[in-house]
Amino acid sequence: MNLPDLIKENLQKHHLLPPDQAVVVGVSGGGDSVALLRVFRILEIPCTVAHLNHQLRGDESAADEHFVRALAAELDFPMVGKSVDVKQLAETTGQSIEMAARQARHDFFAEFEDSVIALAHHADDQVETFVLKLARGAGTDGLCGMPFFQSLEKLQIIRPMLNVPRAGIFQWLEENGHRWREDSSNSDENFLRNKVRHTILPMLGNELNPNIRETILRTMDILRAENEWMSDLINDCRLPIAELPLAAQRRKLRNWLFEQGAESVGFEAVEQVLKLMEAGEGSAIYELNSRQRVVVEYGTPRFEATGFQPLELSWTLSCEPGTGWIKDESRIGEYPASASVSAEKVGDSEVLVRNWRPGDRIGPLGMEGTRKIQDILTDLKVPKARRNNVPVVECRAEIIWVPGYRIARGWELKKSSDDAIHFKLERNRTE
Repeated sequence: MNLPDLIKENLQKHHLLPPDQAVVVGVSGGGDSVALLRVFRILEIPCTVAHLNHQLRGDESAADEHFVRALAAELDFPMVGKSVDVKQLAETTGQSIEMAARQARHDFFAEFEDSVIALAHHADDQVETFVLKLARGAGTDGLCGMPFFQSLEKLQIIRPMLNVPRAGIFQWLEENGHRWREDSSNSDENFLRNKVRHTILPMLGNELNPNIRETILRTMDILRAENEWMSDLINDCRLPIAELPLAAQRRKLRNWLFEQGAESVGFEAVEQVLKLMEAGEGSAIYELNSRQRVVVEYGTPRFEATGFQPLELSWTLSCEPGTGWIKDESRIGEYPASASVSAEKVGDSEVLVRNWRPGDRIGPLGMEGTRKIQDILTDLKVPKARRNNVPVVECRAEIIWVPGYRIARGWELKKSSDDAIHFKLERNRTE
Protein backbone atom coordinates (compact mmCIF):
# COMPACT_ATOMS: atom_id res chain seq x y z
CA MET A 1 0.00 0.00 0.00
CA ASN A 2 1.25 3.48 -0.93
CA LEU A 3 -0.19 5.29 2.08
CA PRO A 4 1.08 8.80 1.16
CA ASP A 5 -0.53 8.61 -2.29
CA LEU A 6 -3.82 7.37 -0.87
CA ILE A 7 -3.97 10.12 1.76
CA LYS A 8 -3.01 12.74 -0.83
CA GLU A 9 -5.84 11.52 -3.06
CA ASN A 10 -8.32 11.74 -0.17
CA LEU A 11 -7.18 15.24 0.74
CA GLN A 12 -7.74 16.43 -2.82
CA LYS A 13 -10.90 14.48 -3.61
CA HIS A 14 -12.72 15.60 -0.47
CA HIS A 15 -11.23 19.12 -0.33
CA LEU A 16 -9.97 18.59 3.21
CA LEU A 17 -7.35 21.34 3.40
CA PRO A 18 -8.86 24.83 3.20
CA PRO A 19 -6.15 27.25 2.03
CA ASP A 20 -6.80 29.83 4.75
CA GLN A 21 -6.78 27.53 7.79
CA ALA A 22 -3.99 26.03 9.86
CA VAL A 23 -3.80 22.26 10.29
CA VAL A 24 -3.61 20.53 13.66
CA VAL A 25 -2.96 16.78 13.83
CA GLY A 26 -4.19 14.89 16.87
CA VAL A 27 -1.43 12.44 17.78
CA SER A 28 -1.82 9.92 20.60
CA GLY A 29 1.38 8.04 19.82
CA GLY A 30 -0.51 5.05 18.44
CA GLY A 31 0.31 3.65 15.01
CA ASP A 32 -2.58 5.26 13.12
CA SER A 33 -1.88 8.84 14.28
CA VAL A 34 1.90 8.38 13.91
CA ALA A 35 1.36 7.23 10.31
CA LEU A 36 -0.85 10.23 9.53
CA LEU A 37 1.70 12.67 10.96
CA ARG A 38 4.61 11.08 9.06
CA VAL A 39 2.63 11.18 5.81
CA PHE A 40 1.93 14.89 6.36
CA ARG A 41 5.71 15.41 6.60
CA ILE A 42 6.24 13.43 3.38
CA LEU A 43 3.55 15.50 1.64
CA GLU A 44 5.12 18.69 3.08
CA ILE A 45 1.90 19.77 4.77
CA PRO A 46 2.73 22.19 7.61
CA CYS A 47 0.88 21.39 10.81
CA THR A 48 0.88 21.55 14.59
CA VAL A 49 1.00 18.37 16.65
CA ALA A 50 -1.64 18.19 19.41
CA HIS A 51 -1.33 15.60 22.19
CA LEU A 52 -3.70 15.17 25.13
CA ASN A 53 -2.42 13.22 28.14
CA HIS A 54 -5.50 11.58 29.69
CA GLN A 55 -3.55 10.58 32.84
CA LEU A 56 -5.28 7.19 32.82
CA ARG A 57 -2.21 4.94 32.65
CA GLY A 58 0.34 6.62 34.93
CA ASP A 59 3.91 6.28 33.68
CA GLU A 60 2.67 4.80 30.42
CA SER A 61 0.69 7.98 29.64
CA ALA A 62 3.73 10.09 30.45
CA ALA A 63 5.85 7.93 28.14
CA ASP A 64 3.31 8.43 25.34
CA GLU A 65 3.61 12.19 25.71
CA HIS A 66 7.43 11.99 25.70
CA PHE A 67 7.30 9.87 22.53
CA VAL A 68 5.03 12.32 20.73
CA ARG A 69 7.20 15.28 21.72
CA ALA A 70 10.27 13.51 20.35
CA LEU A 71 8.42 12.63 17.13
CA ALA A 72 7.28 16.22 16.62
CA ALA A 73 10.86 17.42 17.12
CA GLU A 74 12.18 14.81 14.69
CA LEU A 75 9.70 15.92 11.99
CA ASP A 76 10.26 19.61 12.82
CA PHE A 77 6.60 20.25 13.68
CA PRO A 78 5.53 22.51 16.56
CA MET A 79 3.68 20.70 19.35
CA VAL A 80 1.05 21.63 21.91
CA GLY A 81 0.47 19.22 24.80
CA LYS A 82 -2.10 19.24 27.57
CA SER A 83 -2.89 16.99 30.55
CA VAL A 84 -6.40 16.29 31.84
CA ASP A 85 -7.38 14.02 34.71
CA VAL A 86 -10.06 12.17 32.76
CA LYS A 87 -10.93 9.84 35.63
CA GLN A 88 -11.66 12.82 37.87
CA LEU A 89 -13.62 14.46 35.06
CA ALA A 90 -15.76 11.32 34.68
CA GLU A 91 -16.49 11.23 38.41
CA THR A 92 -17.38 14.91 38.48
CA THR A 93 -19.68 14.83 35.45
CA GLY A 94 -21.16 11.37 35.92
CA GLN A 95 -19.95 10.30 32.47
CA SER A 96 -18.25 7.06 31.53
CA ILE A 97 -14.47 7.12 31.15
CA GLU A 98 -14.90 6.88 27.36
CA MET A 99 -17.31 9.81 27.18
CA ALA A 100 -15.24 11.94 29.55
CA ALA A 101 -12.12 11.28 27.44
CA ARG A 102 -14.05 12.21 24.31
CA GLN A 103 -15.26 15.45 25.93
CA ALA A 104 -11.70 16.28 27.08
CA ARG A 105 -10.37 15.82 23.53
CA HIS A 106 -13.19 17.90 22.11
CA ASP A 107 -12.46 20.76 24.52
CA PHE A 108 -8.73 20.53 23.83
CA PHE A 109 -9.12 20.69 20.05
CA ALA A 110 -11.55 23.60 20.40
CA GLU A 111 -8.65 25.67 21.77
CA PHE A 112 -7.10 25.76 18.29
CA GLU A 113 -8.93 28.62 16.59
CA ASP A 114 -9.17 28.95 12.79
CA SER A 115 -7.78 25.45 12.33
CA VAL A 116 -8.84 22.14 10.89
CA ILE A 117 -8.24 19.15 13.16
CA ALA A 118 -6.83 16.10 11.35
CA LEU A 119 -7.70 12.81 13.04
CA ALA A 120 -6.43 9.34 12.20
CA HIS A 121 -9.71 7.41 12.12
CA HIS A 122 -9.56 4.58 9.59
CA ALA A 123 -11.80 1.99 7.93
CA ASP A 124 -11.75 -0.39 10.90
CA ASP A 125 -12.90 2.45 13.16
CA GLN A 126 -15.84 2.90 10.80
CA VAL A 127 -16.83 -0.76 11.06
CA GLU A 128 -16.59 -0.74 14.86
CA THR A 129 -18.66 2.46 15.01
CA PHE A 130 -21.34 0.84 12.84
CA VAL A 131 -21.68 -2.13 15.21
CA LEU A 132 -21.80 0.12 18.29
CA LYS A 133 -24.40 2.42 16.72
CA LEU A 134 -26.49 -0.52 15.53
CA ALA A 135 -26.52 -2.00 19.03
CA ARG A 136 -27.74 1.34 20.40
CA GLY A 137 -30.54 1.63 17.85
CA ALA A 138 -29.20 4.40 15.60
CA GLY A 139 -30.94 5.54 12.43
CA THR A 140 -29.31 6.14 9.06
CA ASP A 141 -27.50 9.25 10.30
CA GLY A 142 -25.62 7.18 12.87
CA LEU A 143 -25.11 4.10 10.71
CA CYS A 144 -23.46 6.17 7.96
CA GLY A 145 -20.38 6.44 10.11
CA MET A 146 -17.89 9.27 10.30
CA PRO A 147 -17.47 11.62 7.30
CA PHE A 148 -14.16 12.70 5.76
CA PHE A 149 -15.05 16.28 6.75
CA GLN A 150 -17.20 17.21 9.71
CA SER A 151 -18.23 20.52 11.20
CA LEU A 152 -18.91 19.89 14.87
CA GLU A 153 -19.86 22.99 16.85
CA LYS A 154 -16.62 25.03 16.85
CA LEU A 155 -14.53 22.23 15.35
CA GLN A 156 -13.65 21.57 11.72
CA ILE A 157 -12.54 17.93 11.59
CA ILE A 158 -10.89 16.07 8.71
CA ARG A 159 -10.25 12.33 8.51
CA PRO A 160 -7.92 11.58 5.59
CA MET A 161 -7.60 7.82 6.32
CA LEU A 162 -11.25 6.76 6.58
CA ASN A 163 -11.00 4.31 3.68
CA VAL A 164 -7.68 2.81 4.79
CA PRO A 165 -7.75 -0.51 6.74
CA ARG A 166 -5.84 -0.77 10.00
CA ALA A 167 -3.70 -3.61 8.63
CA GLY A 168 -2.53 -1.46 5.72
CA ILE A 169 -1.50 1.37 8.03
CA PHE A 170 0.62 -0.86 10.27
CA GLN A 171 2.11 -2.67 7.29
CA TRP A 172 3.30 0.71 5.94
CA LEU A 173 4.80 1.63 9.33
CA GLU A 174 6.66 -1.68 9.58
CA GLU A 175 7.94 -1.57 6.00
CA ASN A 176 9.40 1.88 6.64
CA GLY A 177 10.84 1.06 10.06
CA HIS A 178 8.69 3.56 11.96
CA ARG A 179 8.03 3.06 15.66
CA TRP A 180 4.83 3.78 17.54
CA ARG A 181 3.37 3.35 21.02
CA GLU A 182 1.04 0.50 21.97
CA ASP A 183 -1.78 1.55 24.30
CA SER A 184 -2.30 -1.29 26.79
CA SER A 185 -5.91 -0.18 27.34
CA ASN A 186 -6.70 -1.16 23.74
CA SER A 187 -6.92 -4.78 24.92
CA ASP A 188 -9.21 -3.97 27.86
CA GLU A 189 -12.63 -5.32 26.91
CA ASN A 190 -14.32 -3.32 29.64
CA PHE A 191 -14.35 -0.67 26.91
CA LEU A 192 -17.15 -1.49 24.48
CA ARG A 193 -15.16 -0.59 21.36
CA ASN A 194 -12.45 -3.05 22.36
CA LYS A 195 -15.06 -5.77 22.89
CA VAL A 196 -16.41 -5.11 19.39
CA ARG A 197 -12.87 -5.15 17.93
CA HIS A 198 -11.54 -8.25 19.67
CA THR A 199 -14.65 -10.37 20.20
CA ILE A 200 -17.78 -9.34 18.26
CA LEU A 201 -16.30 -8.73 14.81
CA PRO A 202 -14.07 -11.86 14.84
CA MET A 203 -17.10 -13.91 15.88
CA LEU A 204 -19.22 -12.45 13.06
CA GLY A 205 -16.40 -13.14 10.65
CA ASN A 206 -16.06 -16.75 11.77
CA GLU A 207 -19.75 -17.57 12.12
CA LEU A 208 -21.53 -15.45 9.49
CA ASN A 209 -19.33 -13.86 6.85
CA PRO A 210 -15.52 -13.99 6.52
CA ASN A 211 -15.71 -10.62 4.70
CA ILE A 212 -17.87 -8.99 7.36
CA ARG A 213 -15.75 -5.80 7.53
CA GLU A 214 -15.91 -5.20 3.78
CA THR A 215 -19.65 -5.97 3.79
CA ILE A 216 -20.32 -3.46 6.58
CA LEU A 217 -18.28 -0.78 4.81
CA ARG A 218 -20.27 -1.36 1.61
CA THR A 219 -23.53 -1.11 3.55
CA MET A 220 -22.34 2.15 5.08
CA ASP A 221 -21.59 3.54 1.62
CA ILE A 222 -25.15 2.71 0.51
CA LEU A 223 -26.67 4.25 3.63
CA ARG A 224 -24.48 7.34 3.32
CA ALA A 225 -25.62 8.04 -0.26
CA GLU A 226 -29.29 7.50 0.61
CA ASN A 227 -28.95 9.60 3.75
CA GLU A 228 -27.46 12.52 1.79
CA TRP A 229 -30.32 12.28 -0.70
CA MET A 230 -32.94 12.30 2.07
CA SER A 231 -31.20 15.18 3.83
CA ASP A 232 -31.28 17.27 0.66
CA LEU A 233 -35.00 16.59 0.29
CA ILE A 234 -35.68 17.63 3.87
CA ASN A 235 -33.52 20.76 3.63
CA ASP A 236 -35.42 21.88 0.52
CA CYS A 237 -38.84 21.08 2.03
CA ARG A 238 -40.80 24.04 3.41
CA LEU A 239 -43.82 22.10 4.63
CA PRO A 240 -44.58 22.10 8.37
CA ILE A 241 -43.45 18.98 10.20
CA ALA A 242 -47.03 17.80 10.75
CA GLU A 243 -47.70 17.67 6.99
CA LEU A 244 -44.74 15.41 6.18
CA PRO A 245 -44.56 11.59 6.04
CA LEU A 246 -43.46 10.00 9.33
CA ALA A 247 -39.86 9.34 8.21
CA ALA A 248 -39.50 12.97 7.13
CA GLN A 249 -41.10 14.20 10.37
CA ARG A 250 -38.55 12.29 12.42
CA ARG A 251 -35.63 13.57 10.39
CA LYS A 252 -36.78 17.19 10.30
CA LEU A 253 -37.53 17.29 14.04
CA ARG A 254 -34.21 15.64 14.87
CA ASN A 255 -32.35 18.17 12.68
CA TRP A 256 -34.23 21.02 14.34
CA LEU A 257 -33.33 19.79 17.83
CA PHE A 258 -29.64 19.58 16.97
CA GLU A 259 -29.80 23.07 15.41
CA GLN A 260 -31.22 24.34 18.72
CA GLY A 261 -28.23 22.87 20.57
CA ALA A 262 -29.58 19.57 21.91
CA GLU A 263 -26.72 17.51 23.37
CA SER A 264 -28.14 14.23 22.07
CA VAL A 265 -31.37 13.20 20.38
CA GLY A 266 -32.47 9.59 20.63
CA PHE A 267 -35.35 7.79 18.94
CA GLU A 268 -37.53 7.92 22.05
CA ALA A 269 -37.11 11.70 22.36
CA VAL A 270 -38.14 12.28 18.76
CA GLU A 271 -41.17 9.98 19.07
CA GLN A 272 -42.41 11.59 22.27
CA VAL A 273 -42.06 15.15 20.99
CA LEU A 274 -43.89 14.19 17.78
CA LYS A 275 -46.75 12.75 19.88
CA LEU A 276 -47.01 15.98 21.86
CA MET A 277 -47.05 17.98 18.63
CA GLU A 278 -49.73 15.75 17.15
CA ALA A 279 -51.96 16.25 20.20
CA GLY A 280 -51.95 19.96 19.39
CA GLU A 281 -53.73 21.13 22.54
CA GLY A 282 -52.50 23.05 25.55
CA SER A 283 -48.90 22.88 26.77
CA ALA A 284 -46.64 19.90 27.51
CA ILE A 285 -42.96 19.42 28.31
CA TYR A 286 -40.52 16.69 27.31
CA GLU A 287 -37.27 16.61 29.30
CA LEU A 288 -34.33 15.78 27.01
CA ASN A 289 -31.96 15.71 29.99
CA SER A 290 -31.43 17.59 33.25
CA ARG A 291 -30.40 20.71 31.34
CA GLN A 292 -32.54 20.76 28.21
CA ARG A 293 -36.21 20.30 27.38
CA VAL A 294 -38.79 20.81 24.64
CA VAL A 295 -41.95 22.76 25.42
CA VAL A 296 -44.84 22.04 23.03
CA GLU A 297 -47.69 24.55 22.96
CA TYR A 298 -50.64 24.03 20.61
CA GLY A 299 -48.53 21.67 18.54
CA THR A 300 -45.56 24.05 18.23
CA PRO A 301 -42.24 22.96 19.81
CA ARG A 302 -39.86 25.31 21.62
CA PHE A 303 -36.39 24.37 22.85
CA GLU A 304 -35.27 25.47 26.31
CA ALA A 305 -31.99 25.08 28.15
CA THR A 306 -30.52 26.14 31.48
CA GLY A 307 -29.97 29.87 31.37
CA PHE A 308 -32.03 30.14 28.20
CA GLN A 309 -32.95 33.68 27.33
CA PRO A 310 -35.32 34.43 24.45
CA LEU A 311 -34.24 36.89 21.81
CA GLU A 312 -35.38 40.45 22.30
CA LEU A 313 -37.49 41.33 19.29
CA SER A 314 -37.88 44.65 17.53
CA TRP A 315 -39.39 45.61 14.19
CA THR A 316 -38.90 47.83 11.21
CA LEU A 317 -42.07 49.21 9.61
CA SER A 318 -41.88 50.67 6.14
CA CYS A 319 -44.78 52.76 4.74
CA GLU A 320 -44.89 53.24 0.98
CA PRO A 321 -47.54 55.23 -0.93
CA GLY A 322 -49.37 53.46 -3.75
CA THR A 323 -52.79 52.38 -4.95
CA GLY A 324 -54.91 49.31 -4.32
CA TRP A 325 -54.24 46.79 -1.61
CA ILE A 326 -51.70 44.15 -0.67
CA LYS A 327 -53.26 41.22 1.11
CA ASP A 328 -51.55 40.09 4.31
CA GLU A 329 -50.98 36.36 3.69
CA SER A 330 -48.63 35.80 6.62
CA ARG A 331 -49.61 34.39 10.00
CA ILE A 332 -48.93 35.90 13.41
CA GLY A 333 -45.25 35.41 14.16
CA GLU A 334 -44.27 35.20 10.48
CA TYR A 335 -42.23 38.00 8.94
CA PRO A 336 -42.11 39.94 6.74
CA ALA A 337 -45.82 40.76 6.86
CA SER A 338 -47.60 43.12 4.46
CA ALA A 339 -50.92 44.96 4.36
CA SER A 340 -52.51 48.13 2.92
CA VAL A 341 -54.69 50.83 4.49
CA SER A 342 -56.40 53.94 3.19
CA ALA A 343 -53.98 56.83 2.62
CA GLU A 344 -56.86 59.26 3.05
CA LYS A 345 -57.64 57.83 6.49
CA VAL A 346 -53.98 58.02 7.60
CA GLY A 347 -53.48 61.53 6.27
CA ASP A 348 -50.44 63.21 7.78
CA SER A 349 -50.60 61.24 11.03
CA GLU A 350 -47.68 59.22 12.36
CA VAL A 351 -47.86 55.46 12.15
CA LEU A 352 -46.07 53.47 14.87
CA VAL A 353 -45.28 49.84 15.63
CA ARG A 354 -45.03 48.50 19.19
CA ASN A 355 -45.59 45.41 21.31
CA TRP A 356 -49.22 44.78 22.19
CA ARG A 357 -50.19 45.49 25.80
CA PRO A 358 -52.85 43.99 28.08
CA GLY A 359 -56.16 45.70 27.37
CA ASP A 360 -55.32 46.46 23.71
CA ARG A 361 -58.25 46.00 21.36
CA ILE A 362 -58.88 46.14 17.61
CA GLY A 363 -62.07 46.44 15.57
CA PRO A 364 -61.24 43.71 13.01
CA LEU A 365 -62.28 44.28 9.42
CA GLY A 366 -65.30 42.11 8.61
CA MET A 367 -66.45 41.85 12.21
CA GLU A 368 -68.64 43.95 14.46
CA GLY A 369 -67.39 45.54 17.63
CA THR A 370 -63.87 45.16 19.02
CA ARG A 371 -61.81 42.23 20.28
CA LYS A 372 -58.99 42.01 22.81
CA ILE A 373 -55.63 41.21 21.28
CA GLN A 374 -55.15 38.68 24.08
CA ASP A 375 -58.33 36.82 23.05
CA ILE A 376 -57.26 36.83 19.40
CA LEU A 377 -53.90 35.27 20.27
CA THR A 378 -55.59 32.61 22.40
CA ASP A 379 -58.10 31.74 19.67
CA LEU A 380 -55.31 31.50 17.09
CA LYS A 381 -53.38 29.19 19.47
CA VAL A 382 -50.27 31.35 19.46
CA PRO A 383 -47.87 29.72 22.00
CA LYS A 384 -47.74 31.60 25.29
CA ALA A 385 -43.99 32.15 25.03
CA ARG A 386 -44.47 34.06 21.78
CA ARG A 387 -47.44 36.19 22.75
CA ASN A 388 -45.51 38.94 24.53
CA ASN A 389 -43.58 39.68 21.35
CA VAL A 390 -46.54 40.13 18.98
CA PRO A 391 -46.48 43.62 17.41
CA VAL A 392 -49.36 45.95 16.61
CA VAL A 393 -49.43 49.00 14.33
CA GLU A 394 -51.28 52.08 15.51
CA CYS A 395 -52.25 55.48 14.18
CA ARG A 396 -53.70 58.27 16.30
CA ALA A 397 -53.72 55.91 19.32
CA GLU A 398 -55.87 53.34 17.47
CA ILE A 399 -54.62 49.89 16.56
CA ILE A 400 -55.08 49.68 12.80
CA TRP A 401 -53.24 46.43 12.02
CA VAL A 402 -52.26 43.25 13.79
CA PRO A 403 -49.64 41.79 11.41
CA GLY A 404 -50.53 38.27 10.39
CA TYR A 405 -54.16 38.77 11.47
CA ARG A 406 -56.00 41.66 9.77
CA ILE A 407 -56.39 45.42 9.56
CA ALA A 408 -58.96 47.42 11.51
CA ARG A 409 -62.45 48.20 10.25
CA GLY A 410 -62.70 51.70 8.75
CA TRP A 411 -59.07 51.73 7.54
CA GLU A 412 -59.63 49.59 4.47
CA LEU A 413 -59.60 50.72 0.84
CA LYS A 414 -63.01 50.90 -0.83
CA LYS A 415 -61.79 50.16 -4.34
CA SER A 416 -58.57 49.16 -6.09
CA SER A 417 -57.95 52.64 -7.50
CA ASP A 418 -57.91 54.30 -4.07
CA ASP A 419 -54.71 55.83 -2.74
CA ALA A 420 -53.06 53.50 -0.24
CA ILE A 421 -50.29 53.20 2.29
CA HIS A 422 -48.54 49.84 1.84
CA PHE A 423 -47.10 48.48 5.08
CA LYS A 424 -44.22 46.03 5.29
CA LEU A 425 -43.18 44.84 8.72
CA GLU A 426 -39.84 43.05 9.23
CA ARG A 427 -38.37 41.67 12.41
CA ASN A 428 -34.96 42.68 13.72
CA ARG A 429 -33.03 40.28 15.96
CA THR A 430 -30.92 41.62 18.78
CA GLU A 431 -28.77 38.98 20.51
